[in-house]
Amino acid sequence: MTHESKGAHYVLVFYPTVDRRAIDDIRRKYDPTVDLIAPHVTVLFPVPLRVGEDQLVAHIEAVLKGCAPFEVRFGGLQKSPDHWLLLTLGEGENTVRELYRSLYTGILAEFRRDDIEFVPHLGLGLFLKQGARYNSRDTQVSDLATEKYETALHEAKKLPVDPGSRIETLHLIELPPAVTQWLSGARLDFPHSETLTEVRQFHLGISTE
Repeated sequence: MTHESKGAHYVLVFYPTVDRRAIDDIRRKYDPTVDLIAPHVTVLFPVPLRVGEDQLVAHIEAVLKGCAPFEVRFGGLQKSPDHWLLLTLGEGENTVRELYRSLYTGILAEFRRDDIEFVPHLGLGLFLKQGARYNSRDTQVSDLATEKYETALHEAKKLPVDPGSRIETLHLIELPPAVTQWLSGARLDFPHSETLTEVRQFHLGISTE
């Protein structure tokens, strides 16, 4: 376990307007983070606090300068390499991909993962066999709880059609160390008692000057 995996990290997300009841009916059964964070799409994955809050905020503001609000709509389902069931974007996918690429420049370039394809998504559940340790960077194929995943996939196919939503705000969030440790495989059980800290909101289409 590295020193950085022990500490708090920042992530940047947006919260689409979705059928929260239908989404969380599935998440309540399969997603350990359901009580930690609302249905969301991550555009900047965990980066350590050593990047500095002021520097990170300035970088995000520079990337978002001139970025207008955009429309998103979910329409697909996909399993990730680390055994999450993902609700993927149809409309807005290219916009979110470009935002992701723009964020991982400058002070964040060292954290870009060129070995993993970025798929804009909302997570519906994690499917690991009993006793398997989650590690977002090193998940074993044999750890997949296949039957449970297939059940969830069947349920997810019955989700209401997403009418779409307009994204106007991004949220910079601080993840507590225990959550970071779980994500890195340093902790076996998800820390259900932890809470997130919202650091800053960024409103698209509004100049910061």
